[in-house]
Amino acid sequence: MNANKPFVDDYLAYLLARSSKLVSEQFHAKVKAAGVSVNYWRILASLSDADGLTLKQLNQRVLFNQPTLSKLITRMVAEGLLERHQDKQDKRAILIFISALGRDLVNDLLREAKWHESEVLADYSSEQQALMKDMLRQLINTLES
Repeated sequence: MNANKPFVDDYLAYLLARSSKLVSEQFHAKVKAAGVSVNYWRILASLSDADGLTLKQLNQRVLFNQPTLSKLITRMVAEGLLERHQDKQDKRAILIFISALGRDLVNDLLREAKWHESEVLADYSSEQQALMKDMLRQLINTLES
């Protein structure tokens, strides 16, 4: 612990949560301005480059509780933004896919998200940016295993 800083200013969980909140709030304002709910954005962005995800896999990405995610998926399927299909390898599993309509809704926001990310990280070198992301992915992998 750094004796010169208050506990939370040197505590990893706080730093991760605070930075995530600040970055997300900035971009979520743009999502809402585009007329898309933040929950829809998170689901559509998570599915945008996936070849179908199970409910469990999607839940790991969007970080909702299971009942909330199930309700959102049902609503988004009804609105034509998502599709459900039986997994060809495991007939018991259902995969969730983004539809063409969902892709149309989220494509501009995906580009905007990458632009926003570049603005947030503009003060860091490309090496520092890559290192930060690599470290976060390693932390996630370590904690999930």
